[in-house]
Amino acid sequence: MKLLIDEHDLSRLKPETRADLLATLTSSASTGTLPNHDPRFDWAHVVDLTLEQVEQFMETASDSTREGLKVVARRGPVFLADELKAAGITNYGHFQGRVTQRTRTVTRKKRAFLFTWDDWTTGDNKVRGFGHYAVSRNTWESLKAYFKI
Repeated sequence: MKLLIDEHDLSRLKPETRADLLATLTSSASTGTLPNHDPRFDWAHVVDLTLEQVEQFMETASDSTREGLKVVARRGPVFLADELKAAGITNYGHFQGRVTQRTRTVTRKKRAFLFTWDDWTTGDNKVRGFGHYAVSRNTWESLKAYFKI
């Protein structure tokens, strides 16, 4: 299916719909740039993992966590949380917590996060019951290199 939207059509969409559309386009474009300054996300403590740090991360990661991060590598840097279902992950909070704990161990930073997320309580996110996760462009590139994507 092809969809053509001009500036006029785009301006008539709800802000949440525009944001979702742009996030979808960004997440599927392999050469797209990550909106590290996108106001939907708080990037304050989001880290950039190098390939070496990703390798260290994966040394003790569970199979489920590895599969979840493979989804991030394929669908990121911005993706809808339910895309993690492809890896059998349905408890997003548990996955996010485990990833955060391991990220802090690898980086030795007490306030480090691998993910940032948008507001899941408003607009289309509220209707869906979940929103978007995002990783930094550098982390995304490191994950893709690790998984040879």
